[in-house]
Amino acid sequence: MADVEKENLKNLEEKQKSRPGTGSQGKVSKPPSAGSGPASRPHSRTSPAPSRKSVSRNGSARSSAKGRPGSKISNMSGDVSDQSDNEDTQSKTTMGEGDGEGSDGYDTDLEIEDKRIEYDSTGRTTYKEACKQIGVVPVSYFLRHMQDSELVMMHHGLGPLGAKAIATSLVTNTTILKLNLRDNWLEAQGGKYIAEMLVENCYIHDLDLSYNKIGNEGSEPIAEMLQDNSTLERVVLSGNGFGDKAAEAMAEAIMSNQKMEEMDLSHNEFGEVSGELLGPAIAENSQMKVLDLSWNHLRRKGALAVAEGIRDNITITHLDLSWNGFGDDGAQAIGEALKSNKTLEVLDMSNNRISTEGAVLLAKGLIENDALRVLKMGKNPMQSAGCYGVLKGISQNPNSAVQELDFSDILVNDDFDELLKQVKEMLPALLTKTAERVHGRGGAAKDFKKAKPRADPMTKLKQYVEKNNLRLVDLFNQFDKDKSMSVTREEFAQGVEATGIDLTPDELKRLLDTLDKDGDGEIEYGELVFGAQAHQEQERKMAKKKMKQQKSQA
Repeated sequence: MADVEKENLKNLEEKQKSRPGTGSQGKVSKPPSAGSGPASRPHSRTSPAPSRKSVSRNGSARSSAKGRPGSKISNMSGDVSDQSDNEDTQSKTTMGEGDGEGSDGYDTDLEIEDKRIEYDSTGRTTYKEACKQIGVVPVSYFLRHMQDSELVMMHHGLGPLGAKAIATSLVTNTTILKLNLRDNWLEAQGGKYIAEMLVENCYIHDLDLSYNKIGNEGSEPIAEMLQDNSTLERVVLSGNGFGDKAAEAMAEAIMSNQKMEEMDLSHNEFGEVSGELLGPAIAENSQMKVLDLSWNHLRRKGALAVAEGIRDNITITHLDLSWNGFGDDGAQAIGEALKSNKTLEVLDMSNNRISTEGAVLLAKGLIENDALRVLKMGKNPMQSAGCYGVLKGISQNPNSAVQELDFSDILVNDDFDELLKQVKEMLPALLTKTAERVHGRGGAAKDFKKAKPRADPMTKLKQYVEKNNLRLVDLFNQFDKDKSMSVTREEFAQGVEATGIDLTPDELKRLLDTLDKDGDGEIEYGELVFGAQAHQEQERKMAKKKMKQQKSQA
Protein backbone atom coordinates (compact mmCIF):
# COMPACT_ATOMS: atom_id res chain seq x y z
CA MET A 1 0.00 0.00 0.00
CA ALA A 2 2.81 2.40 0.82
CA ASP A 3 4.31 1.79 -2.62
CA VAL A 4 0.98 2.48 -4.32
CA GLU A 5 0.44 5.72 -2.42
CA LYS A 6 3.91 6.92 -3.33
CA GLU A 7 3.27 6.12 -6.98
CA ASN A 8 -0.05 8.09 -6.99
CA LEU A 9 1.57 11.08 -5.30
CA LYS A 10 4.34 11.08 -7.90
CA ASN A 11 1.77 11.05 -10.80
CA LEU A 12 -0.15 13.92 -9.21
CA GLU A 13 2.97 16.09 -9.00
CA GLU A 14 3.80 15.41 -12.66
CA LYS A 15 0.27 16.44 -13.72
CA GLN A 16 0.57 19.69 -11.76
CA LYS A 17 3.88 20.48 -13.46
CA SER A 18 2.41 20.02 -16.95
CA ARG A 19 -0.76 22.14 -16.18
CA PRO A 20 -0.66 25.80 -17.66
CA GLY A 21 -0.22 28.64 -15.19
CA THR A 22 1.94 26.72 -12.72
CA GLY A 23 5.48 27.36 -11.75
CA SER A 24 8.37 25.01 -11.98
CA GLN A 25 7.68 23.81 -8.45
CA GLY A 26 4.07 22.85 -9.31
CA LYS A 27 2.51 25.90 -7.71
CA VAL A 28 -0.13 28.10 -9.40
CA SER A 29 1.50 31.17 -10.88
CA LYS A 30 0.26 34.70 -10.19
CA PRO A 31 -2.03 36.54 -12.70
CA PRO A 32 -0.27 38.82 -15.19
CA SER A 33 0.43 42.38 -14.16
CA ALA A 34 -1.54 45.35 -15.46
CA GLY A 35 1.20 46.28 -17.90
CA SER A 36 1.21 42.97 -19.71
CA GLY A 37 -1.26 41.87 -22.35
CA PRO A 38 -3.99 39.29 -21.82
CA ALA A 39 -3.27 35.65 -22.33
CA SER A 40 -3.55 34.34 -25.86
CA ARG A 41 -6.62 32.36 -26.81
CA PRO A 42 -6.75 29.49 -29.26
CA HIS A 43 -7.42 30.62 -32.83
CA SER A 44 -10.54 29.51 -34.65
CA ARG A 45 -10.65 28.58 -38.31
CA THR A 46 -12.06 32.00 -39.27
CA SER A 47 -9.67 34.11 -37.16
CA PRO A 48 -6.35 35.30 -38.66
CA ALA A 49 -3.27 33.43 -37.80
CA PRO A 50 -0.79 35.18 -35.47
CA SER A 51 1.68 35.64 -38.30
CA ARG A 52 -0.79 37.30 -40.75
CA LYS A 53 -0.67 41.08 -41.33
CA SER A 54 -3.50 43.61 -41.68
CA VAL A 55 -3.13 45.56 -44.92
CA SER A 56 -4.94 48.89 -45.44
CA ARG A 57 -6.45 49.83 -48.87
CA ASN A 58 -4.71 52.39 -51.06
CA GLY A 59 -6.50 55.74 -51.10
CA SER A 60 -8.70 54.83 -48.17
CA ALA A 61 -9.18 56.73 -44.97
CA ARG A 62 -6.67 54.47 -43.30
CA SER A 63 -3.82 55.33 -45.60
CA SER A 64 -4.61 59.02 -46.10
CA ALA A 65 -5.89 60.15 -42.75
CA LYS A 66 -2.77 62.12 -41.96
CA GLY A 67 -2.76 64.04 -45.22
CA ARG A 68 -6.37 65.25 -45.28
CA PRO A 69 -6.44 68.66 -43.64
CA GLY A 70 -9.65 70.17 -42.39
CA SER A 71 -11.47 66.89 -41.87
CA LYS A 72 -12.19 65.01 -38.72
CA ILE A 73 -10.16 62.15 -40.00
CA SER A 74 -7.01 64.28 -40.28
CA ASN A 75 -6.94 64.81 -36.51
CA MET A 76 -5.97 61.27 -35.95
CA SER A 77 -2.32 60.15 -36.25
CA GLY A 78 -0.42 56.99 -36.97
CA ASP A 79 -0.74 54.16 -39.44
CA VAL A 80 -2.06 50.69 -39.10
CA SER A 81 0.82 48.44 -37.88
CA ASP A 82 1.27 44.79 -38.43
CA GLN A 83 -0.65 42.61 -36.05
CA SER A 84 1.59 40.47 -33.88
CA ASP A 85 0.86 37.60 -31.64
CA ASN A 86 0.64 40.03 -28.76
CA GLU A 87 -3.03 40.80 -28.03
CA ASP A 88 -2.03 44.13 -26.53
CA THR A 89 -1.05 45.40 -29.98
CA GLN A 90 -4.38 44.20 -31.33
CA SER A 91 -6.27 46.05 -28.63
CA LYS A 92 -4.47 49.32 -29.39
CA THR A 93 -5.33 48.98 -33.06
CA THR A 94 -8.95 48.26 -32.17
CA MET A 95 -9.15 51.45 -30.11
CA GLY A 96 -8.40 53.52 -33.26
CA GLU A 97 -4.97 54.84 -32.34
CA GLY A 98 -4.00 55.65 -35.92
CA ASP A 99 -6.17 53.29 -38.02
CA GLY A 100 -8.07 56.20 -39.61
CA GLU A 101 -11.40 55.47 -37.95
CA GLY A 102 -13.75 58.18 -36.74
CA SER A 103 -14.09 59.09 -33.12
CA ASP A 104 -17.24 57.00 -32.94
CA GLY A 105 -15.33 53.86 -33.87
CA TYR A 106 -16.73 53.50 -37.44
CA ASP A 107 -14.38 53.18 -40.37
CA THR A 108 -15.23 55.08 -43.61
CA ASP A 109 -13.75 55.69 -47.03
CA LEU A 110 -16.06 58.65 -47.76
CA GLU A 111 -14.62 62.12 -48.17
CA ILE A 112 -16.07 64.74 -45.85
CA GLU A 113 -17.06 67.62 -48.13
CA ASP A 114 -16.98 71.23 -47.04
CA LYS A 115 -20.33 73.03 -47.08
CA ARG A 116 -20.68 75.42 -50.01
CA ILE A 117 -23.03 78.39 -50.25
CA GLU A 118 -25.40 77.85 -53.18
CA TYR A 119 -25.84 80.61 -55.77
CA ASP A 120 -29.02 82.56 -55.08
CA SER A 121 -30.61 82.97 -58.51
CA THR A 122 -33.60 84.86 -57.08
CA GLY A 123 -31.55 87.58 -55.37
CA ARG A 124 -33.39 87.12 -52.07
CA THR A 125 -30.26 87.56 -49.94
CA THR A 126 -29.14 90.53 -52.01
CA TYR A 127 -32.55 92.18 -51.57
CA LYS A 128 -32.54 91.86 -47.79
CA GLU A 129 -29.04 93.25 -47.57
CA ALA A 130 -29.91 96.12 -49.92
CA CYS A 131 -32.97 97.02 -47.82
CA LYS A 132 -30.78 97.08 -44.73
CA GLN A 133 -28.22 99.37 -46.32
CA ILE A 134 -30.76 101.70 -47.95
CA GLY A 135 -32.97 101.83 -44.88
CA VAL A 136 -36.26 100.53 -46.26
CA VAL A 137 -38.54 97.78 -45.01
CA PRO A 138 -38.42 94.62 -47.17
CA VAL A 139 -41.67 93.99 -49.04
CA SER A 140 -42.95 90.56 -48.01
CA TYR A 141 -44.93 90.21 -51.25
CA PHE A 142 -41.73 90.62 -53.25
CA LEU A 143 -39.93 88.01 -51.16
CA ARG A 144 -42.78 85.52 -51.63
CA HIS A 145 -42.90 85.93 -55.39
CA MET A 146 -39.25 86.29 -56.38
CA GLN A 147 -39.32 82.83 -57.93
CA ASP A 148 -42.40 83.50 -60.08
CA SER A 149 -41.99 83.98 -63.80
CA GLU A 150 -44.34 86.97 -63.60
CA LEU A 151 -44.03 89.52 -60.80
CA VAL A 152 -47.02 91.86 -60.42
CA MET A 153 -46.39 94.59 -57.83
CA MET A 154 -48.98 97.25 -58.62
CA HIS A 155 -49.96 99.91 -56.05
CA HIS A 156 -47.29 99.02 -53.44
CA GLY A 157 -45.99 102.58 -52.97
CA LEU A 158 -42.37 101.55 -53.36
CA GLY A 159 -40.98 105.00 -54.09
CA PRO A 160 -37.45 105.59 -55.45
CA LEU A 161 -35.64 103.84 -52.57
CA GLY A 162 -37.91 100.81 -52.65
CA ALA A 163 -37.29 100.58 -56.38
CA LYS A 164 -33.54 100.75 -55.77
CA ALA A 165 -33.63 97.78 -53.39
CA ILE A 166 -35.69 95.73 -55.82
CA ALA A 167 -33.50 96.69 -58.76
CA THR A 168 -30.39 95.64 -56.85
CA SER A 169 -31.74 92.14 -56.35
CA LEU A 170 -33.15 91.79 -59.86
CA VAL A 171 -29.75 92.28 -61.45
CA THR A 172 -28.95 88.61 -60.80
CA ASN A 173 -32.51 87.25 -60.81
CA THR A 174 -33.03 84.60 -63.50
CA THR A 175 -36.62 83.56 -62.83
CA ILE A 176 -38.72 86.70 -63.34
CA LEU A 177 -39.61 87.19 -67.01
CA LYS A 178 -42.45 89.70 -66.65
CA LEU A 179 -42.13 92.69 -64.30
CA ASN A 180 -45.14 94.90 -63.48
CA LEU A 181 -44.39 97.89 -61.21
CA ARG A 182 -47.43 99.95 -62.22
CA ASP A 183 -48.38 102.86 -59.93
CA ASN A 184 -45.55 102.79 -57.37
CA TRP A 185 -44.46 106.46 -57.37
CA LEU A 186 -41.01 105.52 -58.65
CA GLU A 187 -40.41 109.04 -60.00
CA ALA A 188 -37.33 109.89 -62.09
CA GLN A 189 -34.79 108.35 -59.73
CA GLY A 190 -36.71 105.10 -59.36
CA GLY A 191 -37.04 104.84 -63.12
CA LYS A 192 -33.28 105.29 -63.39
CA TYR A 193 -32.63 102.43 -60.95
CA ILE A 194 -34.88 100.10 -62.94
CA ALA A 195 -33.20 101.14 -66.20
CA GLU A 196 -29.73 100.44 -64.76
CA MET A 197 -30.90 97.01 -63.63
CA LEU A 198 -32.24 96.18 -67.10
CA VAL A 199 -28.85 96.95 -68.62
CA GLU A 200 -27.52 93.92 -66.71
CA ASN A 201 -30.59 91.67 -66.53
CA CYS A 202 -31.09 89.65 -69.71
CA TYR A 203 -34.15 87.64 -68.65
CA ILE A 204 -36.99 90.17 -68.25
CA HIS A 205 -38.83 90.54 -71.57
CA ASP A 206 -42.05 92.25 -70.41
CA LEU A 207 -41.93 95.54 -68.47
CA ASP A 208 -44.74 97.74 -67.10
CA LEU A 209 -43.70 101.05 -65.48
CA SER A 210 -46.96 102.89 -66.13
CA TYR A 211 -48.29 105.64 -63.85
CA ASN A 212 -45.06 106.14 -61.90
CA LYS A 213 -44.51 109.90 -62.43
CA ILE A 214 -41.16 109.22 -64.07
CA GLY A 215 -41.32 112.46 -66.07
CA ASN A 216 -38.96 113.82 -68.71
CA GLU A 217 -35.90 113.43 -66.50
CA GLY A 218 -36.51 109.76 -65.82
CA SER A 219 -37.33 109.04 -69.47
CA GLU A 220 -33.72 109.60 -70.58
CA PRO A 221 -32.06 106.66 -68.74
CA ILE A 222 -34.98 104.43 -69.74
CA ALA A 223 -34.61 105.43 -73.39
CA GLU A 224 -30.84 104.88 -73.26
CA MET A 225 -31.42 101.41 -71.86
CA LEU A 226 -33.94 100.62 -74.62
CA GLN A 227 -31.45 101.57 -77.31
CA ASP A 228 -29.13 98.73 -76.31
CA ASN A 229 -31.52 96.24 -74.71
CA SER A 230 -31.98 93.08 -76.75
CA THR A 231 -34.38 91.25 -74.41
CA LEU A 232 -37.45 93.43 -73.83
CA GLU A 233 -40.33 92.65 -76.17
CA ARG A 234 -43.11 94.64 -74.49
CA VAL A 235 -42.73 97.97 -72.68
CA VAL A 236 -45.55 99.95 -71.04
CA LEU A 237 -44.72 103.56 -70.09
CA SER A 238 -48.18 105.14 -70.06
CA GLY A 239 -49.18 107.85 -67.61
CA ASN A 240 -45.68 109.10 -66.75
CA GLY A 241 -45.96 112.76 -67.73
CA PHE A 242 -43.68 112.44 -70.76
CA GLY A 243 -43.49 115.63 -72.83
CA ASP A 244 -41.50 116.89 -75.80
CA LYS A 245 -38.14 116.31 -74.09
CA ALA A 246 -39.06 112.70 -73.36
CA ALA A 247 -40.30 112.30 -76.93
CA GLU A 248 -36.82 113.10 -78.21
CA ALA A 249 -35.31 110.33 -76.05
CA MET A 250 -38.07 107.85 -76.91
CA ALA A 251 -37.70 108.56 -80.62
CA GLU A 252 -34.06 107.50 -80.40
CA ALA A 253 -35.08 104.32 -78.60
CA ILE A 254 -37.81 103.48 -81.14
CA MET A 255 -35.40 104.06 -84.02
CA SER A 256 -32.55 101.99 -82.52
CA ASN A 257 -34.30 99.12 -80.77
CA GLN A 258 -34.79 96.10 -83.01
CA LYS A 259 -36.23 93.71 -80.43
CA MET A 260 -39.24 95.46 -78.89
CA GLU A 261 -42.55 94.40 -80.47
CA GLU A 262 -45.05 96.31 -78.33
CA MET A 263 -44.82 99.80 -76.83
CA ASP A 264 -47.43 101.74 -74.86
CA LEU A 265 -46.87 105.52 -74.55
CA SER A 266 -50.50 106.42 -73.91
CA HIS A 267 -51.79 108.93 -71.34
CA ASN A 268 -48.73 111.17 -71.58
CA GLU A 269 -48.24 114.77 -72.68
CA PHE A 270 -46.86 114.38 -76.19
CA GLY A 271 -47.82 117.43 -78.24
CA GLU A 272 -47.16 118.77 -81.71
CA VAL A 273 -43.37 118.78 -81.36
CA SER A 274 -43.43 115.27 -79.94
CA GLY A 275 -45.33 114.03 -82.98
CA GLU A 276 -42.72 115.55 -85.29
CA LEU A 277 -40.01 113.66 -83.37
CA LEU A 278 -41.83 110.34 -83.11
CA GLY A 279 -43.03 110.20 -86.73
CA PRO A 280 -39.63 109.62 -88.40
CA ALA A 281 -38.69 107.10 -85.71
CA ILE A 282 -41.85 105.11 -86.41
CA ALA A 283 -40.97 105.07 -90.10
CA GLU A 284 -37.49 103.70 -89.39
CA ASN A 285 -38.49 100.99 -86.92
CA SER A 286 -38.63 97.54 -88.47
CA GLN A 287 -39.61 95.37 -85.51
CA MET A 288 -42.54 96.93 -83.61
CA LYS A 289 -45.98 95.40 -84.12
CA VAL A 290 -48.14 97.22 -81.53
CA LEU A 291 -47.95 100.96 -80.76
CA ASP A 292 -50.26 102.88 -78.43
CA LEU A 293 -50.12 106.70 -78.57
CA SER A 294 -53.67 107.29 -77.33
CA TRP A 295 -54.63 110.00 -74.84
CA ASN A 296 -51.92 112.48 -75.84
CA HIS A 297 -52.01 115.89 -77.57
CA LEU A 298 -50.89 114.93 -81.09
CA ARG A 299 -52.23 117.50 -83.55
CA ARG A 300 -51.43 119.63 -86.60
CA LYS A 301 -47.81 119.04 -87.79
CA GLY A 302 -47.27 116.40 -85.12
CA ALA A 303 -50.29 114.42 -86.32
CA LEU A 304 -49.14 114.70 -89.94
CA ALA A 305 -45.65 113.45 -89.02
CA VAL A 306 -47.06 110.42 -87.21
CA ALA A 307 -49.30 109.62 -90.19
CA GLU A 308 -46.31 109.82 -92.52
CA GLY A 309 -44.41 107.48 -90.22
CA ILE A 310 -47.24 104.95 -90.45
CA ARG A 311 -47.24 105.28 -94.23
CA ASP A 312 -43.59 104.17 -94.39
CA ASN A 313 -43.65 101.61 -91.58
CA ILE A 314 -43.68 97.97 -92.65
CA THR A 315 -44.27 96.05 -89.38
CA ILE A 316 -46.91 97.72 -87.16
CA THR A 317 -50.19 95.78 -87.15
CA HIS A 318 -52.04 97.49 -84.24
CA LEU A 319 -52.07 101.28 -83.85
CA ASP A 320 -54.04 103.26 -81.27
CA LEU A 321 -54.24 107.02 -81.93
CA SER A 322 -57.52 107.61 -80.10
CA TRP A 323 -58.17 110.64 -77.90
CA ASN A 324 -55.75 112.98 -79.67
CA GLY A 325 -56.40 115.97 -81.93
CA PHE A 326 -55.74 114.74 -85.46
CA GLY A 327 -58.67 116.66 -86.92
CA ASP A 328 -59.53 116.63 -90.61
CA ASP A 329 -55.97 117.25 -91.80
CA GLY A 330 -54.72 114.37 -89.70
CA ALA A 331 -57.54 112.14 -90.97
CA GLN A 332 -56.61 112.96 -94.56
CA ALA A 333 -52.95 112.08 -93.81
CA ILE A 334 -54.05 108.77 -92.31
CA GLY A 335 -56.07 108.09 -95.46
CA GLU A 336 -52.96 108.65 -97.57
CA ALA A 337 -51.00 106.33 -95.28
CA LEU A 338 -53.60 103.57 -95.72
CA LYS A 339 -53.07 103.66 -99.48
CA SER A 340 -49.42 102.62 -99.04
CA ASN A 341 -49.39 100.66 -95.80
CA LYS A 342 -49.88 96.92 -96.29
CA THR A 343 -49.43 95.65 -92.72
CA LEU A 344 -51.74 97.69 -90.46
CA GLU A 345 -54.68 95.55 -89.31
CA VAL A 346 -56.22 97.46 -86.38
CA LEU A 347 -56.56 101.27 -86.31
CA ASP A 348 -58.25 103.29 -83.56
CA MET A 349 -59.04 106.91 -84.45
CA SER A 350 -61.78 107.43 -81.86
CA ASN A 351 -62.35 110.94 -80.47
CA ASN A 352 -59.99 112.85 -82.75
CA ARG A 353 -62.16 115.83 -83.75
CA ILE A 354 -62.81 114.34 -87.17
CA SER A 355 -65.78 115.87 -88.98
CA THR A 356 -67.78 114.53 -91.91
CA GLU A 357 -65.25 115.98 -94.35
CA GLY A 358 -62.34 114.34 -92.52
CA ALA A 359 -64.10 110.98 -92.49
CA VAL A 360 -64.66 111.12 -96.26
CA LEU A 361 -60.98 112.00 -96.82
CA LEU A 362 -59.85 109.09 -94.66
CA ALA A 363 -62.21 106.77 -96.56
CA LYS A 364 -60.26 107.37 -99.78
CA GLY A 365 -57.51 105.27 -98.31
CA LEU A 366 -59.95 102.43 -97.62
CA ILE A 367 -60.71 102.18 -101.33
CA GLU A 368 -57.18 100.90 -101.97
CA ASN A 369 -56.29 99.22 -98.66
CA ASP A 370 -56.68 95.45 -98.44
CA ALA A 371 -55.03 94.81 -95.02
CA LEU A 372 -57.09 96.73 -92.44
CA ARG A 373 -59.51 94.51 -90.49
CA VAL A 374 -60.73 96.80 -87.67
CA LEU A 375 -61.42 100.55 -87.86
CA LYS A 376 -62.64 102.47 -84.81
CA MET A 377 -63.90 106.02 -85.32
CA GLY A 378 -66.44 106.43 -82.54
CA LYS A 379 -66.98 109.65 -80.57
CA ASN A 380 -66.06 111.86 -83.54
CA PRO A 381 -68.33 114.73 -84.74
CA MET A 382 -68.68 113.08 -88.15
CA GLN A 383 -72.42 112.35 -87.89
CA SER A 384 -74.23 109.79 -90.02
CA ALA A 385 -72.86 111.31 -93.24
CA GLY A 386 -69.29 110.64 -92.12
CA CYS A 387 -70.13 107.02 -91.27
CA TYR A 388 -71.79 106.69 -94.64
CA GLY A 389 -68.66 108.02 -96.36
CA VAL A 390 -66.43 105.46 -94.63
CA LEU A 391 -68.81 102.63 -95.49
CA LYS A 392 -68.96 103.86 -99.09
CA GLY A 393 -65.20 103.68 -99.38
CA ILE A 394 -65.23 100.06 -98.19
CA SER A 395 -68.01 99.18 -100.67
CA GLN A 396 -65.82 100.40 -103.55
CA ASN A 397 -62.97 98.04 -102.60
CA PRO A 398 -63.62 94.43 -103.72
CA ASN A 399 -60.50 93.30 -101.84
CA SER A 400 -61.41 94.96 -98.55
CA ALA A 401 -60.56 92.92 -95.43
CA VAL A 402 -62.59 95.03 -92.97
CA GLN A 403 -64.40 92.90 -90.40
CA GLU A 404 -65.37 95.50 -87.81
CA LEU A 405 -66.44 99.15 -87.95
CA ASP A 406 -66.91 101.00 -84.66
CA PHE A 407 -68.97 104.20 -84.84
CA SER A 408 -69.89 104.22 -81.15
CA ASP A 409 -71.91 107.24 -79.96
CA ILE A 410 -72.74 108.32 -83.52
CA LEU A 411 -76.38 108.18 -84.63
CA VAL A 412 -76.92 106.85 -88.13
CA ASN A 413 -79.88 107.23 -90.49
CA ASP A 414 -81.74 104.98 -92.93
CA ASP A 415 -79.34 105.77 -95.77
CA PHE A 416 -76.53 104.24 -93.75
CA ASP A 417 -78.66 101.17 -93.00
CA GLU A 418 -79.46 100.65 -96.68
CA LEU A 419 -75.83 100.91 -97.72
CA LEU A 420 -74.83 98.56 -94.90
CA LYS A 421 -77.14 95.87 -96.30
CA GLN A 422 -75.40 96.12 -99.65
CA VAL A 423 -71.93 95.95 -98.10
CA LYS A 424 -72.90 92.89 -96.11
CA GLU A 425 -73.56 91.03 -99.32
CA MET A 426 -69.89 91.59 -100.12
CA LEU A 427 -68.62 91.23 -96.54
CA PRO A 428 -71.07 88.97 -94.64
CA ALA A 429 -68.81 88.82 -91.56
CA LEU A 430 -68.79 92.61 -91.10
CA LEU A 431 -69.75 93.82 -87.61
CA THR A 432 -70.78 97.47 -87.29
CA LYS A 433 -71.42 99.39 -84.07
CA THR A 434 -73.30 102.67 -83.89
CA ALA A 435 -74.80 104.81 -81.13
CA GLU A 436 -77.46 102.46 -79.79
CA ARG A 437 -77.29 99.55 -82.16
CA VAL A 438 -74.97 96.77 -83.23
CA HIS A 439 -75.38 95.40 -86.75
CA GLY A 440 -74.43 91.73 -86.61
CA ARG A 441 -73.67 89.19 -89.27
CA GLY A 442 -77.33 88.79 -90.09
CA GLY A 443 -77.63 92.45 -91.01
CA ALA A 444 -80.31 93.23 -88.42
CA ALA A 445 -79.83 96.05 -85.96
CA LYS A 446 -80.13 95.22 -82.29
CA ASP A 447 -80.90 97.81 -79.64
CA PHE A 448 -78.26 97.89 -76.91
CA LYS A 449 -80.74 99.13 -74.31
CA LYS A 450 -83.03 96.12 -74.77
CA ALA A 451 -80.26 93.57 -74.31
CA LYS A 452 -80.75 91.35 -71.28
CA PRO A 453 -78.29 92.27 -68.54
CA ARG A 454 -75.78 89.59 -67.65
CA ALA A 455 -75.65 88.15 -64.16
CA ASP A 456 -73.31 89.67 -61.60
CA PRO A 457 -69.87 87.92 -61.68
CA MET A 458 -70.09 87.16 -57.95
CA THR A 459 -73.46 85.55 -58.57
CA LYS A 460 -71.94 83.32 -61.25
CA LEU A 461 -69.18 82.32 -58.86
CA LYS A 462 -71.76 81.47 -56.19
CA GLN A 463 -73.83 79.45 -58.68
CA TYR A 464 -70.77 77.41 -59.68
CA VAL A 465 -69.97 76.62 -56.04
CA GLU A 466 -73.54 75.52 -55.30
CA LYS A 467 -73.87 73.52 -58.53
CA ASN A 468 -70.71 71.52 -57.82
CA ASN A 469 -71.51 71.09 -54.11
CA LEU A 470 -68.35 72.92 -53.04
CA ARG A 471 -67.38 75.21 -50.24
CA LEU A 472 -65.63 78.51 -50.82
CA VAL A 473 -62.45 77.05 -49.34
CA ASP A 474 -62.64 74.13 -51.80
CA LEU A 475 -62.87 76.55 -54.71
CA PHE A 476 -60.01 78.68 -53.38
CA ASN A 477 -57.79 75.63 -52.90
CA GLN A 478 -58.14 74.88 -56.61
CA PHE A 479 -56.44 78.21 -57.32
CA ASP A 480 -53.98 78.18 -54.40
CA LYS A 481 -51.27 75.84 -55.66
CA ASP A 482 -48.73 76.59 -52.90
CA LYS A 483 -51.37 76.42 -50.12
CA SER A 484 -50.43 79.86 -48.82
CA MET A 485 -54.10 80.95 -48.62
CA SER A 486 -53.20 83.82 -50.94
CA VAL A 487 -53.12 84.03 -54.75
CA THR A 488 -52.27 86.77 -57.21
CA ARG A 489 -54.96 88.34 -59.38
CA GLU A 490 -53.50 86.47 -62.34
CA GLU A 491 -53.63 83.13 -60.52
CA PHE A 492 -57.23 83.77 -59.49
CA ALA A 493 -58.17 84.73 -63.05
CA GLN A 494 -56.51 81.61 -64.46
CA GLY A 495 -58.31 79.50 -61.89
CA VAL A 496 -61.69 80.98 -62.80
CA GLU A 497 -61.04 80.36 -66.49
CA ALA A 498 -60.03 76.76 -65.73
CA THR A 499 -63.35 76.11 -63.95
CA GLY A 500 -65.28 77.15 -67.05
CA ILE A 501 -67.26 79.88 -65.32
CA ASP A 502 -68.67 82.09 -68.09
CA LEU A 503 -67.19 85.53 -67.43
CA THR A 504 -66.33 88.18 -69.98
CA PRO A 505 -62.97 89.99 -69.57
CA ASP A 506 -64.82 93.01 -68.13
CA GLU A 507 -66.74 90.84 -65.66
CA LEU A 508 -63.57 89.06 -64.59
CA LYS A 509 -61.83 92.38 -64.01
CA ARG A 510 -64.80 93.63 -62.00
CA LEU A 511 -64.75 90.48 -59.88
CA LEU A 512 -61.03 90.86 -59.18
CA ASP A 513 -61.47 94.52 -58.27
CA THR A 514 -64.31 93.58 -55.90
CA LEU A 515 -62.23 90.97 -54.07
CA ASP A 516 -58.88 92.82 -54.06
CA LYS A 517 -60.10 95.62 -51.83
CA ASP A 518 -56.65 96.76 -50.67
CA GLY A 519 -55.28 96.79 -54.21
CA ASP A 520 -52.09 94.88 -53.33
CA GLY A 521 -52.40 92.57 -56.33
CA GLU A 522 -53.24 89.55 -54.18
CA ILE A 523 -56.52 87.93 -53.18
CA GLU A 524 -56.51 86.17 -49.85
CA TYR A 525 -59.06 83.58 -48.77
CA GLY A 526 -60.43 86.01 -46.20
CA GLU A 527 -61.10 88.56 -48.94
CA LEU A 528 -63.04 85.94 -50.91
CA VAL A 529 -65.15 85.14 -47.85
CA PHE A 530 -65.74 88.83 -47.14
CA GLY A 531 -66.72 89.44 -50.77
CA ALA A 532 -69.18 86.54 -50.71
CA GLN A 533 -70.75 87.79 -47.47
CA ALA A 534 -71.04 91.34 -48.80
CA HIS A 535 -72.68 90.04 -51.99
CA GLN A 536 -75.14 87.95 -49.98
CA GLU A 537 -76.07 90.97 -47.88
CA GLN A 538 -76.58 93.03 -51.02
CA GLU A 539 -78.90 90.36 -52.46
CA ARG A 540 -80.97 90.42 -49.26
CA LYS A 541 -81.37 94.18 -49.46
CA MET A 542 -82.40 94.00 -53.10
CA ALA A 543 -84.91 91.25 -52.32
CA LYS A 544 -86.46 93.37 -49.54
CA LYS A 545 -86.61 96.39 -51.82
CA LYS A 546 -88.32 94.36 -54.52
CA MET A 547 -90.89 93.03 -52.05
CA LYS A 548 -91.70 96.56 -50.90
CA GLN A 549 -92.20 97.70 -54.48
CA GLN A 550 -94.53 94.77 -55.17
CA LYS A 551 -96.56 95.54 -52.04
CA SER A 552 -96.85 99.22 -52.95
CA GLN A 553 -98.03 98.36 -56.47
CA ALA A 554 -100.59 95.91 -55.09
